[in-house]
Amino acid sequence: MATEKCSLKAIPGPMVTASLNPKQFQVDKTVPWSKQVTNQNDAPALEFTHAEPKNLSVELLFDTYQDGGSVKSKFIDPLEVMTQVVAGLGHPPQVLFQWGSFKFYGAIESLSVSYTMFREDGTPCRATANIKMKEAERVGAGGGGGGGAEPDPNQEMRDKGRAGADPDSIHKPGTPLSS
Repeated sequence: MATEKCSLKAIPGPMVTASLNPKQFQVDKTVPWSKQVTNQNDAPALEFTHAEPKNLSVELLFDTYQDGGSVKSKFIDPLEVMTQVVAGLGHPPQVLFQWGSFKFYGAIESLSVSYTMFREDGTPCRATANIKMKEAERVGAGGGGGGGAEPDPNQEMRDKGRAGADPDSIHKPGTPLSS
């Protein structure tokens, strides 16, 4: 049986599959608390302030040495599309990170690429991409006036994709990760 490769899929937009699976990925969750100002002891009372989304960090390797061509045009350019504003939406697309049964819906918060191998003519043929995503059930454009997420025309497509999947394999915002 072939090993399943991890991938990133923009909704709507391109899909990118890693050349090699990562050795790990990390999911972080911050729970913001504020100290109550009236307390004067070393263990002050804490007050929950608001919910924060989970964050996913992963390093992916892309390689075109054997296949020929540029790693930038084959893999990095489609990744960069996932960070750019989509005409008609007013914001970058939602992105699905998937590896095996693990799924993480969110938006790319940062993309950092290192080109690590080149052909004799200078064409990059190997790159490492560090990707940070912020969890989001849907994404929307802020209007500066307190805007926020707009209804997502692709929600139905994601719901259909989830319908056929094992419910335990889908990471849904607001739920703990299973171990």
